[in-house]
Amino acid sequence: MDRLIPWLRRSGWLYGLLALVLVLMAWRFAGGGGSGDGAAAPATRVTRRPDVPAMTLVHVAGAVRRPGVYRMGGDSRVIQAVRMAGGPTGRADLSRLNLAAPVSDGQQVVIPVRAAPGSASGAAGPAGEGSGPVSLSSATAAQLETLDGVGPALAGRIIAWRDAHGGFSSVDQLDEVPGIGPARMEALRPRVVP
Repeated sequence: MDRLIPWLRRSGWLYGLLALVLVLMAWRFAGGGGSGDGAAAPATRVTRRPDVPAMTLVHVAGAVRRPGVYRMGGDSRVIQAVRMAGGPTGRADLSRLNLAAPVSDGQQVVIPVRAAPGSASGAAGPAGEGSGPVSLSSATAAQLETLDGVGPALAGRIIAWRDAHGGFSSVDQLDEVPGIGPARMEALRPRVVP
Protein backbone atom coordinates (compact mmCIF):
# COMPACT_ATOMS: atom_id res chain seq x y z
CA MET A 1 0.00 0.00 0.00
CA ASP A 2 2.90 2.36 0.72
CA ARG A 3 4.16 1.89 -2.86
CA LEU A 4 0.67 2.47 -4.33
CA ILE A 5 0.07 5.88 -2.70
CA PRO A 6 2.99 7.72 -4.41
CA TRP A 7 1.99 6.19 -7.75
CA LEU A 8 -1.63 7.38 -7.28
CA ARG A 9 -0.40 10.85 -6.41
CA ARG A 10 1.74 10.98 -9.55
CA SER A 11 -0.82 9.55 -11.98
CA GLY A 12 -4.12 10.20 -10.20
CA TRP A 13 -4.70 13.47 -12.06
CA LEU A 14 -4.40 11.55 -15.35
CA TYR A 15 -7.12 9.10 -14.32
CA GLY A 16 -9.29 11.95 -13.06
CA LEU A 17 -8.94 13.76 -16.39
CA LEU A 18 -9.74 10.56 -18.29
CA ALA A 19 -12.85 10.00 -16.14
CA LEU A 20 -13.98 13.60 -16.77
CA VAL A 21 -13.56 13.18 -20.55
CA LEU A 22 -15.58 9.96 -20.49
CA VAL A 23 -18.37 11.59 -18.48
CA LEU A 24 -18.49 14.55 -20.90
CA MET A 25 -18.59 12.26 -23.93
CA ALA A 26 -21.41 10.18 -22.43
CA TRP A 27 -23.35 13.35 -21.62
CA ARG A 28 -22.85 14.70 -25.17
CA PHE A 29 -23.98 11.46 -26.86
CA ALA A 30 -26.99 11.21 -24.57
CA GLY A 31 -28.28 14.49 -26.00
CA GLY A 32 -27.26 16.89 -23.27
CA GLY A 33 -24.66 18.67 -25.37
CA GLY A 34 -26.95 21.25 -26.95
CA SER A 35 -27.18 21.94 -30.64
CA GLY A 36 -23.63 23.20 -31.25
CA ASP A 37 -22.38 22.54 -34.72
CA GLY A 38 -23.42 18.87 -34.59
CA ALA A 39 -19.84 17.61 -34.99
CA ALA A 40 -19.96 15.41 -31.90
CA ALA A 41 -23.59 14.35 -32.31
CA PRO A 42 -24.22 10.69 -33.07
CA ALA A 43 -24.65 9.94 -36.76
CA THR A 44 -28.28 9.57 -37.82
CA ARG A 45 -29.63 8.67 -41.21
CA VAL A 46 -32.09 11.19 -42.59
CA THR A 47 -34.69 9.15 -44.45
CA ARG A 48 -37.16 11.70 -45.78
CA ARG A 49 -37.61 15.37 -46.41
CA PRO A 50 -39.93 17.26 -44.05
CA ASP A 51 -42.40 17.98 -46.88
CA VAL A 52 -42.80 14.27 -47.74
CA PRO A 53 -45.61 12.48 -45.87
CA ALA A 54 -44.67 9.45 -43.79
CA MET A 55 -47.13 7.16 -45.61
CA THR A 56 -48.99 7.33 -48.91
CA LEU A 57 -51.76 5.30 -50.50
CA VAL A 58 -51.07 4.34 -54.11
CA HIS A 59 -53.45 2.60 -56.50
CA VAL A 60 -51.54 0.17 -58.74
CA ALA A 61 -53.52 -0.99 -61.77
CA GLY A 62 -52.97 -2.55 -65.17
CA ALA A 63 -50.55 -5.35 -65.97
CA VAL A 64 -49.52 -6.38 -62.44
CA ARG A 65 -50.16 -9.64 -60.59
CA ARG A 66 -52.14 -8.12 -57.67
CA PRO A 67 -53.69 -4.77 -58.63
CA GLY A 68 -54.98 -2.76 -55.71
CA VAL A 69 -54.38 0.04 -53.25
CA TYR A 70 -51.12 -0.16 -51.30
CA ARG A 71 -49.73 1.75 -48.32
CA MET A 72 -46.17 2.85 -49.02
CA GLY A 73 -43.52 5.10 -47.52
CA GLY A 74 -43.84 8.74 -48.54
CA ASP A 75 -40.56 8.69 -50.45
CA SER A 76 -41.36 5.54 -52.50
CA ARG A 77 -40.86 5.14 -56.25
CA VAL A 78 -42.96 3.60 -59.03
CA ILE A 79 -40.75 0.48 -59.09
CA GLN A 80 -41.58 -0.17 -55.42
CA ALA A 81 -45.31 0.18 -56.16
CA VAL A 82 -45.00 -2.37 -58.98
CA ARG A 83 -43.16 -4.79 -56.68
CA MET A 84 -45.77 -4.38 -53.91
CA ALA A 85 -48.44 -5.34 -56.44
CA GLY A 86 -46.67 -8.65 -57.08
CA GLY A 87 -44.56 -7.47 -59.98
CA PRO A 88 -45.42 -7.07 -63.65
CA THR A 89 -47.29 -9.70 -65.63
CA GLY A 90 -45.82 -11.18 -68.78
CA ARG A 91 -47.85 -8.72 -70.86
CA ALA A 92 -46.56 -5.59 -69.05
CA ASP A 93 -44.62 -2.97 -70.99
CA LEU A 94 -42.38 -1.42 -68.33
CA SER A 95 -40.46 0.55 -70.96
CA ARG A 96 -43.43 2.95 -71.12
CA LEU A 97 -43.10 3.80 -67.42
CA ASN A 98 -40.62 5.91 -65.51
CA LEU A 99 -39.87 3.35 -62.80
CA ALA A 100 -37.71 5.85 -60.88
CA ALA A 101 -40.48 8.47 -60.58
CA PRO A 102 -41.63 9.25 -57.03
CA VAL A 103 -45.19 8.35 -56.11
CA SER A 104 -47.52 10.72 -54.31
CA ASP A 105 -50.46 10.15 -52.01
CA GLY A 106 -53.59 9.18 -53.93
CA GLN A 107 -51.73 8.51 -57.18
CA GLN A 108 -52.77 5.80 -59.60
CA VAL A 109 -49.90 3.97 -61.28
CA VAL A 110 -51.13 2.21 -64.43
CA ILE A 111 -48.85 -0.48 -65.81
CA PRO A 112 -49.44 -0.54 -69.59
CA VAL A 113 -49.86 -3.70 -71.61
CA ARG A 114 -47.41 -4.49 -74.40
CA ALA A 115 -48.87 -4.08 -77.90
CA ALA A 116 -50.01 -7.28 -79.58
CA PRO A 117 -47.79 -8.59 -82.38
CA GLY A 118 -48.79 -7.11 -85.73
CA SER A 119 -50.44 -4.05 -84.21
CA ALA A 120 -49.07 -0.54 -84.03
CA SER A 121 -46.48 0.16 -81.32
CA GLY A 122 -49.07 0.98 -78.67
CA ALA A 123 -50.53 4.23 -80.00
CA ALA A 124 -53.26 3.72 -82.57
CA GLY A 125 -53.87 6.67 -84.84
CA PRO A 126 -52.57 10.19 -84.59
CA ALA A 127 -54.46 11.05 -81.43
CA GLY A 128 -53.74 7.70 -79.78
CA GLU A 129 -57.34 6.49 -79.87
CA GLY A 130 -57.75 3.02 -78.51
CA SER A 131 -54.49 3.11 -76.56
CA GLY A 132 -56.21 3.73 -73.22
CA PRO A 133 -55.76 6.59 -70.79
CA VAL A 134 -52.33 8.16 -70.41
CA SER A 135 -50.87 8.22 -66.89
CA LEU A 136 -49.76 11.77 -66.13
CA SER A 137 -47.40 10.53 -63.43
CA SER A 138 -45.52 8.05 -65.58
CA ALA A 139 -45.99 8.91 -69.27
CA THR A 140 -43.04 9.77 -71.45
CA ALA A 141 -43.00 12.94 -73.56
CA ALA A 142 -43.86 10.85 -76.64
CA GLN A 143 -46.90 9.35 -74.90
CA LEU A 144 -48.10 12.79 -73.78
CA GLU A 145 -47.74 14.08 -77.34
CA THR A 146 -50.34 11.53 -78.50
CA LEU A 147 -52.95 13.61 -76.65
CA ASP A 148 -54.93 16.22 -78.61
CA GLY A 149 -53.34 19.66 -78.33
CA VAL A 150 -50.17 18.47 -76.58
CA GLY A 151 -46.97 19.13 -78.48
CA PRO A 152 -43.33 18.77 -77.43
CA ALA A 153 -43.28 22.06 -75.49
CA LEU A 154 -46.44 21.33 -73.48
CA ALA A 155 -45.35 17.72 -72.86
CA GLY A 156 -42.08 19.11 -71.48
CA ARG A 157 -43.97 21.48 -69.15
CA ILE A 158 -46.19 18.61 -67.92
CA ILE A 159 -43.10 16.50 -67.14
CA ALA A 160 -41.37 19.47 -65.47
CA TRP A 161 -44.43 20.08 -63.26
CA ARG A 162 -44.60 16.35 -62.43
CA ASP A 163 -40.91 16.26 -61.46
CA ALA A 164 -41.21 19.41 -59.35
CA HIS A 165 -44.32 18.22 -57.47
CA GLY A 166 -43.66 14.48 -57.17
CA GLY A 167 -46.31 13.37 -59.65
CA PHE A 168 -50.03 13.92 -60.14
CA SER A 169 -52.48 12.77 -57.49
CA SER A 170 -55.45 14.17 -59.41
CA VAL A 171 -56.24 15.01 -63.04
CA ASP A 172 -57.34 18.46 -61.78
CA GLN A 173 -53.69 19.28 -61.02
CA LEU A 174 -53.09 19.36 -64.78
CA ASP A 175 -54.73 22.79 -64.68
CA GLU A 176 -51.68 24.06 -62.74
CA VAL A 177 -49.37 23.37 -65.70
CA PRO A 178 -48.65 26.58 -67.65
CA GLY A 179 -50.34 26.56 -71.08
CA ILE A 180 -53.32 24.40 -70.18
CA GLY A 181 -56.48 26.45 -70.25
CA PRO A 182 -60.05 25.44 -69.38
CA ALA A 183 -60.90 24.20 -72.91
CA ARG A 184 -57.77 22.05 -73.23
CA MET A 185 -58.28 20.77 -69.68
CA GLU A 186 -61.78 19.52 -70.50
CA ALA A 187 -60.54 17.91 -73.74
CA LEU A 188 -57.74 16.09 -71.90
CA ARG A 189 -59.74 15.02 -68.82
CA PRO A 190 -61.25 11.81 -70.32
CA ARG A 191 -57.93 10.79 -71.90
CA VAL A 192 -55.68 10.93 -68.81
CA VAL A 193 -55.36 9.43 -65.35
CA PRO A 194 -53.22 10.69 -62.46
